[in-house]
Amino acid sequence: MMKKGGKIIKRDGILFSGKSVEKALEKALKELGTSIEEVEIEIIDAGQKGMLSLFGSRDAQIRVTRKSGGKGIEEAVDDVARTIMDCLDVNYRLFTKEEDDSTYINIETAGVDGLLIGRKGDTLNSLQHLTGRIVSKRMGGYQRLTLDIGGYLLNRREILKQKALKAAERAKKTGRDIPLEPMQAAERRMVHLALADVDGVTTYTVGNGDMRKVCVSTGRGDQGGDRHYNR
Repeated sequence: MMKKGGKIIKRDGILFSGKSVEKALEKALKELGTSIEEVEIEIIDAGQKGMLSLFGSRDAQIRVTRKSGGKGIEEAVDDVARTIMDCLDVNYRLFTKEEDDSTYINIETAGVDGLLIGRKGDTLNSLQHLTGRIVSKRMGGYQRLTLDIGGYLLNRREILKQKALKAAERAKKTGRDIPLEPMQAAERRMVHLALADVDGVTTYTVGNGDMRKVCVSTGRGDQGGDRHYNR
């Protein structure tokens, strides 16, 4: 739960407060950029004016959740993508699919995929964070989504999986810990997950900041340094 600016953000909706139920609802619709037909409203506390409108007063509080039939994640992401692409004067296509615990969104552009991905995915990571924040706010609660550009993340995930499996084989053959190249947190997580069910090996991280890397171990090697197991 996070409280900010008079509203409490929860996974199942947002709590808004105001001098009256009407004022709280007005604030909610403005913040979410939606209409009353697209949300469900639960009155938590109708509030109280208090004596002489000064003593014992209490703000009204309501919970507002966007209806499942309202604007969906795809439409919300499309709004964000349209704003970005309009600035670049580029056409794009957007595809979505449901994964285990999130919504995967892939945006294909006409010639600017590399620009939106950035060096080692830096720009894409920033877009993912920004889009996630905006979409969650518009949907009235936290939304887990994965933003991809031109299938970059899917391709990268497969490349990292193959590198991780090869490192695991080397570790088994040599008995030594095998380090991979420095990666961002999301990519390190891909490696840990790729080897999570591989018998005889474990993974851990070493290094600091942008130089953190995953090491694959059978437990027989000793490369030194601090180990942070991620299984």
